[in-house]
Amino acid sequence: MPTEIDEGKGLVKVYWEDIRERVANVQPVFANIVDNLGVDKKFPLYLAYYPYGAMKGDTQSTFIPEADGGYYRLSDPNAPREIIKHLGYGIGSAPLAMLLEKNLELFVDLPDEGLIIPRLLYKPGDIFPFGRILSNKNNHKYPPNGVLSLTSGARSVFMLPNIGCATNYCNLQRDFNVQSPPPKFLYDHWNVFREIVNSEVINCPWRSCIMYFSKNWLDQILENETWLKLKIYLHELAWSGCEFQRNRFYYDFAFSMIQKKRNLKPNPYLADTARHLIAIALGAAPGFIPACDDEALPMEIIQNSFIESYGLKKYFSTILRSANFNFEKDKLPVYYSMQYPSTQVFSPKSRKITSTLAEMRELNHIMKIFLQELRKENNVCSDSIMNKIAQKIECNYFHNKIDHHRIIQSSRKIIELDTRFTHNNTKNSDASFASDAPFVRGCISIQSKS
Repeated sequence: MPTEIDEGKGLVKVYWEDIRERVANVQPVFANIVDNLGVDKKFPLYLAYYPYGAMKGDTQSTFIPEADGGYYRLSDPNAPREIIKHLGYGIGSAPLAMLLEKNLELFVDLPDEGLIIPRLLYKPGDIFPFGRILSNKNNHKYPPNGVLSLTSGARSVFMLPNIGCATNYCNLQRDFNVQSPPPKFLYDHWNVFREIVNSEVINCPWRSCIMYFSKNWLDQILENETWLKLKIYLHELAWSGCEFQRNRFYYDFAFSMIQKKRNLKPNPYLADTARHLIAIALGAAPGFIPACDDEALPMEIIQNSFIESYGLKKYFSTILRSANFNFEKDKLPVYYSMQYPSTQVFSPKSRKITSTLAEMRELNHIMKIFLQELRKENNVCSDSIMNKIAQKIECNYFHNKIDHHRIIQSSRKIIELDTRFTHNNTKNSDASFASDAPFVRGCISIQSKS
């Protein structure tokens, strides 16, 4: 059962007057609209607190936290009657919610491939999901089940240097009761991070906080004309959030026309990668950045654990996490790695045996042609965001091996261009940048031109 005492854990029942200022800090427009609707205690709200790595939900249902650390599915027939009454409308997917604190990540898990594909990173103020508001009169269900999952904090996260040394890893197992085996792949790092953070030894206070709207809120949004301003505002948020997907047909058409015009017959896998790099530049798909704060994960706790317990002395304890790029605001790059392919649409790799260096040279060639054509006046995208991106962004390619063609730069240069890779490493002053780490052995940076 929910409590009405907010101690930063479990599920807490609140009302608009209790939570208004917290909402205004992250969604001031929403708060101002609601202030004029006369919302009273017939419209409860529920604050759900999730520790780092907790599964918030999947395409089957939402997980509701309990004060003792347990969870139950919203679809559980034994769920509290009050919760079913107020939040049960979201059993098939999820109730309407607003994120108030920290980050959430929506992702596709491919365990057989050892890969996580980040889909969306939610930040404080984000409202989701919009499906019921936008499609309440549509009886057809379009999204498939069993594809997407949502977790508290970043799921697409890993330490840059190797952390799989069995001897050092024993220290973590001893100090934090870590049960996971030494990680062999980047995919495995999150499991270790989660166990460290949620160890009783640490008692980490990190929590994401989600505010769920009860059924009365949704009914009024959908049916009450006096709530029309709020309904329109939510529709505008949803509309702007799917701008890229709504125009994807035109972008795909443009890329196809470029390939035909320039007689470009690339490896389909690399053509998909080039398109994905442009989607990252647009902010339509996440890339990776070095973590520099605790919004997506308890960064300092994890880094310090690996320095002090694991004994990571040779390299900086740099953590990479998923992030969306804003080419108009972000001055530092976002990254993609050929060794950790996270394209959301991809063709199988060619059976032809080739090196990562050779693939990167071909990728550089494809990207140059795409950007050259998109920059031109009177092309199909000349008056669109694609044309602006092509003029504003640049890509650099890195590998730890020498490229005799002088197209691919040494991965050692990354640290000279981006000091975020050294963040929070004052306790490890003798360490250096892991320029031979898997992620940077085939790494592409995307950034706005100076």
